[in-house]
Amino acid sequence: QEILLVGLSHKSAPLEVRESVSFLSSQILEALPVLKEELGEAVILSTCNRSEIYTVTDDAPAANGRIHEFVAKYHDLPADSIAPHLYTRTGSDAVQHLFGVSSGLDSMIVGESQILGQVRGALSAATEAKSAKMTCVGLFHSAMRVGRRVRQETNIGRNPLSISYAGVRLAQRVLGDLSDKRALLIGAGEAGSLVARALRTVGVGDLMIANRTESKAKELAGYLSSRVVPFERLDDSLKVADIVIAATDSPNYIITSAMSDSLHRMPGEAPLFAFDLAIPRDIDPEVASEDGVRLFNIDDLSAIAEENMAERRRSATDAKLIIDEEVAKFMIWWDSLDVLPTIKAIRQQAEDVRQRELAKAIDMLNDLSPEDKRVVDTLTRSIVNKILHDPTDSLKNGATKSQIRAARELFHL
Repeated sequence: QEILLVGLSHKSAPLEVRESVSFLSSQILEALPVLKEELGEAVILSTCNRSEIYTVTDDAPAANGRIHEFVAKYHDLPADSIAPHLYTRTGSDAVQHLFGVSSGLDSMIVGESQILGQVRGALSAATEAKSAKMTCVGLFHSAMRVGRRVRQETNIGRNPLSISYAGVRLAQRVLGDLSDKRALLIGAGEAGSLVARALRTVGVGDLMIANRTESKAKELAGYLSSRVVPFERLDDSLKVADIVIAATDSPNYIITSAMSDSLHRMPGEAPLFAFDLAIPRDIDPEVASEDGVRLFNIDDLSAIAEENMAERRRSATDAKLIIDEEVAKFMIWWDSLDVLPTIKAIRQQAEDVRQRELAKAIDMLNDLSPEDKRVVDTLTRSIVNKILHDPTDSLKNGATKSQIRAARELFHL
């Protein structure tokens, strides 16, 4: 068996493609049982910048094809529209990729702090859906441990930026000092909470929070000394907002061009800064055509991503050395999963042969005493053990997958 990863990210696909194949939280729990039926086990890692499916398979090309078909069918898309953007990794390359992701090396903002929690969330969802077996669980636990180690032993996580905080930094670049600004946050989930904290950290003047579930908005507002506004009356809040940051888990637009009266700003008025943090997007791109509206999405964070990039690149070099070391350790563990069953099967096969041949010999030598039979039995056991000692010892001491496969073929296991 080998590890297989199929996915896309901000490096391989534009925002329009990424949002078309993203999995909302509820969709992940819906999709995992289907993937388990198709593949045997699966974990889905879906964030604002990536959608990836991990599995373990005996036939990587066939499983790769099934994942391509599943993604296209689940999202009701032509297969050829997404295939050019999907990448495939197998074996240690897939492990290397996931360890890099969990360490923040593959993020839009190198070293960003949210991804480790998202990797943990992917495993939790797979555990809840019972779609992850020991192999995938071991892989993702290792990825989380590597992500923590990289942050502890390098500077890549020093003064970390999250995607959420980067959005607030972008607002500062566009509007300047935020102490006299009124911000509207739409969405009180994990991403929304991070945005709210970032806004408070930079000293935004007034923070309004709207959420479909008002109790969650109240809980967050109480924690951050903010105020709750009705989700059903977003138009009223948009009229008085200087900043709007949307971070919901909705499959449809929350802010549309039909709200133009609330979005429009008169000449001379400060622009409305609108940042769409969601995937799929919460704000209709047509909103950007309104006078006085500056609309940004997560792909507009490249300028922020370049901050401290020189130091982060130096840290990334150190992080890659740690990842290389951890991949090697993981692959030894991974290969050992096949070693012990193989050794057991070889010894069992040899024991079966020994028992059969011993029974034939004793039948032919029917005048053997019990003591003679015991001696012959001990002799045959000793011969088998000595013959198998070197091959099984070699298998135990770091045999590769191909060597294990060769052993199974040689012994017709």
